[in-house]
Amino acid sequence: MKRRLERSGAAVALLLLALPAAAHHSRAIYDQERIVTMAGVVTRYEWTNPHIYLYIEAPNDAGDAVEWELEGNVTTIMRRLGWSRETLVPGDPVTVHVNPARDAGRTMALIHSMEKAGVTLFASSAGLEAPPPLRADSLAGIWEIPVTPWIRQFSEPTSWSVTAAGAEGVAAYDDRTMNPQIQCTPRTAPWLMIFTGVQQIELSDSTISIRTEYDTVERTVHMDVASHDGAAVTHQGHSIGRWEGDVLVVDTTHFADHRSGNARGIRSGSQKHLVERFELSADRTSLTYRFELEDPEYLAAPVTGELRAAYRPDLDFVQIACDPETAGRFAED
Repeated sequence: MKRRLERSGAAVALLLLALPAAAHHSRAIYDQERIVTMAGVVTRYEWTNPHIYLYIEAPNDAGDAVEWELEGNVTTIMRRLGWSRETLVPGDPVTVHVNPARDAGRTMALIHSMEKAGVTLFASSAGLEAPPPLRADSLAGIWEIPVTPWIRQFSEPTSWSVTAAGAEGVAAYDDRTMNPQIQCTPRTAPWLMIFTGVQQIELSDSTISIRTEYDTVERTVHMDVASHDGAAVTHQGHSIGRWEGDVLVVDTTHFADHRSGNARGIRSGSQKHLVERFELSADRTSLTYRFELEDPEYLAAPVTGELRAAYRPDLDFVQIACDPETAGRFAED
């Protein structure tokens, strides 16, 4: 499967941006080279976004029973790995395999896998298996965005070409206080569209609806208007669409100013302009998504990208809202 992210156009300034090393906030606090096993009893289970959390009572290195905070992944991934809101209840005995915190004094860890009543549940994408291909009749339906390190291009845009204003914003960015997820603020397209998860597309003559499961966003593409004249400025902008043969082309402007509207730490403003293309594969089992992003105020060159999403009518589409309390904990390190 071909995945790529390319920068095109003449660069005014190419700056290497020093952003946090972890793609999701503070994963650097965990020693992902080590896996340790602990047995304990569930005291609390939070099925929330941005990530799920599991609390168990288990011994520490001194042999004392303490409560451990164990972090999982986003609900969209956890659900496909066999987890659900009903997976655990307080009092359940479990055995967990985790990446411990680098600071031995912190009773927290990152879940690798868990065993409950003889069943193993994974918490990382390594446990995902490719489904058998299914054929779509159109762009309408449920689509699975793949798990891929390619998402780091938006989480860690270290080689993006930015303007002086863009570089100034990056230099001032503090992920622990400015990460939009702390306030449960959704990503904007195209980052929203390439983020691992499940999307649902609905077609009609006048509008096309694109819903995302993880960030619980609904984008409306207006098929019955020819321009953005008079449109309101919104978080996801104003989108108009047209068909070029079987390819849906979506043009979006009127984005509201956003602290990380182009990528993590890279602002977006009123000049942000996004063109997206949605195209079924020849065998109709996948959808190719392509985009071209421009924002001359902050980006010195356009950014283009491409990915392929699998048709997954076998998956339920379940939007799970971000929880502000969990979001605040998620950003801590």
